[in-house]
Amino acid sequence: MSSGPGEETAQFRESLRNVTPLRLHEPLAAALGALVDGDIVEFELTDVVKAAGHACPSVTGAYLAVREALARLYGDETPVRGGIGVVVYGEPDEGAYGVMSQVMGMITGAAPDTGFKGLGPLYRRQGLLEFSREKPDPEAACFLFFRLDTGRSALVRFRPWNIPFSPEKAARLAQLMEKVLAGTAEVAERHEFGELWQAKVTGMLAGDRMEDWLTVEEA
Repeated sequence: MSSGPGEETAQFRESLRNVTPLRLHEPLAAALGALVDGDIVEFELTDVVKAAGHACPSVTGAYLAVREALARLYGDETPVRGGIGVVVYGEPDEGAYGVMSQVMGMITGAAPDTGFKGLGPLYRRQGLLEFSREKPDPEAACFLFFRLDTGRSALVRFRPWNIPFSPEKAARLAQLMEKVLAGTAEVAERHEFGELWQAKVTGMLAGDRMEDWLTVEEA
């Protein structure tokens, strides 16, 4: 049965749909009339999954990195979209930095040189997301978030290799991936592959030993 007007058409698994959304002030959208009641926008994990086209440890890790960084920078305040800068300590085509930066930019409003130039001196998003070859910690993927109004900053360290996942599941996932990519996987095997792929994501969302794979500190 098809969904009616306004109903969710994509059926996401519960672990993705039940994540608390991130709420931010969005002054630019309010100023240009896109919002009719206040200036608050929400980003759900499923929003970034739609944008990325998939849910994986990198996409999920980027969402959680933004969540933890904004909590550290703003406390009980509502963060301001467009008032946050992001430094990605890696190259755009290096590993998953490019994918993660897109998620971070989508939520914070921070954009590279292709971003919105602003209305006069206001609402500029261009240049608020940059890549740096510097490696503050060679044992982690690092991202710096900072407030434009106060200069307060937070450094996030992401270690996806420390996310809990049994060797048996990892071996089976690799075996199934080979068959999926070769086009030889049976229907049941494709389903099993998807379930195993999402198992690590589900564990991340449950906070399984998060201190081992995602930390944030004031910088």
